[in-house]
Amino acid sequence: MSKPFKSIDEQITLLRSRGMTIEDDGMARHALETVSYYRLSGYSYPFREYSPEDAPECRSNHFVPGTSFDQIIRLYNFDTQLRFTVFEELSKIEVSLRAMIGYQIGAADPLLHMNPSSLNERAWNADEQKERRLYKDWQYHYENSLKNSKEIFVQHHLENYGGTLPIWCAVHILDWGSLQTLFTMLPKEMRRQIAAKLQLTPSVLDSWLNCLRVIRNISAHHSRLFNRSLPNIPTIPHSAKEIGIMGLSQAKNKCFDQLTLVQYLTRTMGLGDGTALPSVLAAFPATDVVPLRATGTPDNWQSLPLWACDTLRRIDAPDTPSDGQLTCC
Repeated sequence: MSKPFKSIDEQITLLRSRGMTIEDDGMARHALETVSYYRLSGYSYPFREYSPEDAPECRSNHFVPGTSFDQIIRLYNFDTQLRFTVFEELSKIEVSLRAMIGYQIGAADPLLHMNPSSLNERAWNADEQKERRLYKDWQYHYENSLKNSKEIFVQHHLENYGGTLPIWCAVHILDWGSLQTLFTMLPKEMRRQIAAKLQLTPSVLDSWLNCLRVIRNISAHHSRLFNRSLPNIPTIPHSAKEIGIMGLSQAKNKCFDQLTLVQYLTRTMGLGDGTALPSVLAAFPATDVVPLRATGTPDNWQSLPLWACDTLRRIDAPDTPSDGQLTCC
């Protein structure tokens, strides 16, 4: 039997009955109508009291005394801004990686991506002299991207070169996953050269690209990011301290852990002043119940090499709802 439907007014009554303070019914109604009770419940959950001692790991339906609807909205707005910024930073990283990979391959062979026998063992079975499944799947996605692309440069190559794109063009119709797969299939020395430009090893870069693909998708699909345990664990280079990778959690699957990868690449690739993510973290709406530590961020984060900024861009909550954000009372 499914849960019974509740009207917006009934949802407000339910929240109050569970101990949440709601000072402005109009604002609460607007939030519940435009975001939904279900989505906001992910942000109110950390404010729930733990159950009695017989089930200490479980949360009850009642909120910690003092919990307000304002706090939930501020946390929701923070996460919205965090996702927006992560996606924006990763978009710049993705474009730069496309250019870097396309240039490195193109210098050796403009059509290397079309010749699986010239790629590594992930793409080509030398014993059986045929493509492996990984390459076949990659080629299928690539050809679909080529067929569906509306880019002028693709049309130009269709009309003048039979539709065969050199790699420096081809990389610009690849999504993150296909670009990552292409990197994993490159010859060993080429992978080493690309990773070295980022002061990383190929295996570390492989790991990072996989992690960042996940948080990019979380950000693109508007899922909660700030306090979730992420499924992929990044490989940390032996030179981590020397290149500024510091302050990570023991599990290395918290939000801050993987934001550190974004911050590192942004700075190493020269893609901005490095203040975007620190500015967002500095605006975290901390409470005793949900401190900044909920993101995996250490207390000394602003003194860490990658995160230290002389000036931070000020991020304030908007006066009116916009870009998915909601006004607090």
